[in-house]
Amino acid sequence: MAVAFQGRVAPPSADTSGETAPRGHLFHDLFGTTYDESILDSLEPRVTDRVLPGWARLAMELQRRRDDYDVVVTWSERVAIALMGLQHLTAVGKPHIAMLYWFSRPAMQVPMRAFANSLRAIITWSSVQRQYAIENLGIPPEKLYLVRHFVDQVFWSPRDRVEDTICGVGAEMRDYPTLLEALRGTDLQCHIAADHVRVDRFGFARRVRTDRFSRMAGQSVTIGRRTTTDLRELYARSRFVVVPLQRSDTDNGVTVILEAMAMGKPVICSRTRGQVDVINDGVTGLFVPVGDVKALRAAMLELWNDPDRAREMGKAAREYVEKHHRLEKFCADVKGAIDACLDGRGAAVDGSFAA
Repeated sequence: MAVAFQGRVAPPSADTSGETAPRGHLFHDLFGTTYDESILDSLEPRVTDRVLPGWARLAMELQRRRDDYDVVVTWSERVAIALMGLQHLTAVGKPHIAMLYWFSRPAMQVPMRAFANSLRAIITWSSVQRQYAIENLGIPPEKLYLVRHFVDQVFWSPRDRVEDTICGVGAEMRDYPTLLEALRGTDLQCHIAADHVRVDRFGFARRVRTDRFSRMAGQSVTIGRRTTTDLRELYARSRFVVVPLQRSDTDNGVTVILEAMAMGKPVICSRTRGQVDVINDGVTGLFVPVGDVKALRAAMLELWNDPDRAREMGKAAREYVEKHHRLEKFCADVKGAIDACLDGRGAAVDGSFAA
């Protein structure tokens, strides 16, 4: 079976051990053909190159090369929408399976209502968003396969370090002002590993630099991005990781949550509608109400002052990741969903599928 796989395909790492850098997504071993926007560099210049963005040109190229493949798998919201539209309008194309996760965004609702019938299937990792797509967009549940999100559990693995700090990490829908206010009056050392925050409102993303609220930071708080290896060291030195979120119905923060859990760290997270698939409250982490400064401060002090409990929660978090969220399992599950779809085995009511 020839597969055209487009999207977040990381190139193979020179260090296959995963010690010095996160490994590639391993899809190279599962699919023979992978594409990203770099293929556009090898094409003859066209008039459309000046007016069309790369994702639109890439969708056009995938559609043009459709006879070379048995199935096209996209892992990019923009490319998926563009290819859906092309296949819908031309009424030709190979089976298209899209990996998507945020169906409730206004920018996604219109194209999904208009063109989703051109998709053979959808692979997602948010149970809340899957249900939204079924109930609000009318997508048949058998077309929506549910897998668990991934983390490279080899690179993000426990390290023996003195736990002298805590940290907040990430940009998507983060509520760092609440974290900074909760830290006020405590002796907790904290680093916020971000240089901006992205907030999505009514389908429009807004980027805010962290220096807008850095004046709220006390002397025990530092702010700034970290390299991947430096971030791993920060996780290792942290007793726990805080993921303060603004209200959202999707799984914002899931990447950071899984990285922290893979490092053997419990996570304190805002309880949003969408962040429900990873943290087991009281076992691998703690939920606090969105924007509740007092509750967040109490949760942080509770875990900081009880290192034994934090250590046990971190151990449970690592065990949970190894069981459900390993990189190899994610890649195998994606391939399993693709195979099930092409074999005519639709997803069950809960999104699962037979291996």
